[in-house]
Amino acid sequence: MNHTKTALGLAALALMLSACGGGEADSASTTQASARRAQVLKGGGGGGGGGGGGGTVSPTTSVLPTTPPAPDILVRESFGPGPDIQRPASGKGVLKPTYVHTTIGGFWVEYPGSKNTSWITPDGDQTWKFCGIGGYLDPYELPSPLQPDESTQGCVSSEWFDLVTQYPTALLPFTPPATPYAVSMEGWPSVVPGAYVAIGLTGSSATLSNFTSVGQVWLGLRTQEAMVSGALVYELRTNGMNGALLASGVIDDMTWNQMLLRYDPRAKVLSASLNGVSLGEFPLDMPAPRYAGFEGVGILDNFVIRHAP
Repeated sequence: MNHTKTALGLAALALMLSACGGGEADSASTTQASARRAQVLKGGGGGGGGGGGGGTVSPTTSVLPTTPPAPDILVRESFGPGPDIQRPASGKGVLKPTYVHTTIGGFWVEYPGSKNTSWITPDGDQTWKFCGIGGYLDPYELPSPLQPDESTQGCVSSEWFDLVTQYPTALLPFTPPATPYAVSMEGWPSVVPGAYVAIGLTGSSATLSNFTSVGQVWLGLRTQEAMVSGALVYELRTNGMNGALLASGVIDDMTWNQMLLRYDPRAKVLSASLNGVSLGEFPLDMPAPRYAGFEGVGILDNFVIRHAP
């Protein structure tokens, strides 16, 4: 797995740099990277910018599922491209292209999709964009009509360059239930210095460094050593970087690393896990968040919020 992850990490960096014009890579590394990374970041066409990309067709929401993939699911996003590489966006649910490198901002979440549940992201190049997994599948992935076979498996990428200066946050409006719930997602951080990926809950609508600044609770991953694909460092924190550090340590990188946060608003208890391993339970009297989402620089997939009794 480490060998595979190293190749994927190098390939991801090289292809991102090539696509985004962010620096130069050794020619041998670039050749190897382009060949391997084609499995993870595939697809075509342009697109980009905030608000859900380029051209439009007639308004419709029929491409989104009307029932959850499992009975306990509250929110689900596969980042699948949708039929004909289009998904509903904006206030009227107009279908817009979902080509690779198209910003997810403005697109309706897969379930329950509506104008009131659309992704909020920053504008510019350093933001969260659609990508494709190809054959390197997320083992935690749930079924989706937006990605009916292996060739249409989607993901989301915060594209990186040789220097990271901003950490974009993708937010989804969220009204939590009065019963326990869990937020989860899988992926890995870029190996460039300072990069991390995180999931979290927040009351702020800020789209840059939200979790590390004011996030109510967040769980993040970063490489133990910059520019090296290997072990990952995790941190579970409250109140940005100013609150309590509830848990930290080092884990093996499984590529599709599952981060999970669980909160019980009745008992006021927070718990978390990584790749199915518990990080503990912690008392936390947390006000109801306004948003759930993810942040950082890397590749993620399969955003899920579910009832967690």
